[in-house]
Amino acid sequence: MGYIAVNETAEFVKLQIVADGETYATAALAMAETANVMVVPAMQEITLNMTPGTFRWKQLDALSEKVVTTSSTNSLEATIVLDDTIFFTGTGGTAGIFNVTNNKTEAYFRMYWQGDSTGDRYVEGTGYLTGVAPTVSPDSPVWTSPLTLEISGDLVSGTV
Repeated sequence: MGYIAVNETAEFVKLQIVADGETYATAALAMAETANVMVVPAMQEITLNMTPGTFRWKQLDALSEKVVTTSSTNSLEATIVLDDTIFFTGTGGTAGIFNVTNNKTEAYFRMYWQGDSTGDRYVEGTGYLTGVAPTVSPDSPVWTSPLTLEISGDLVSGTV
């Protein structure tokens, strides 16, 4: 059994976003537009939520509830230290996080679990950026913000 460690330079978690206003058949096709791929820097934490819905019912002839799964609600949440370029300007045809969120632009994403070298794994999909709430304080004198990517459709896993 091998743990997924992220404590060496080549093994850092990486989040890429493409939100150039184009519609792609898959996130993989969006990521092929390398000039428009924005790498989200300075992540403090990241969480991938995969939550199948459930429907429960009780029957008069059973002592326990029955359950079946329904459609999943998936999201990706991160806390980032804000970078002026990534937050306001963006990369290539992908606007900054502020504009992608404010304009409700569909975003394609790929999250690498442990770097992006040959053989490394990732998950990808499409969705919308939400939950941006920049904050600063005397005890935390750089702007930070939560960032949520509400995923629309299925997640797809792959290997570099």
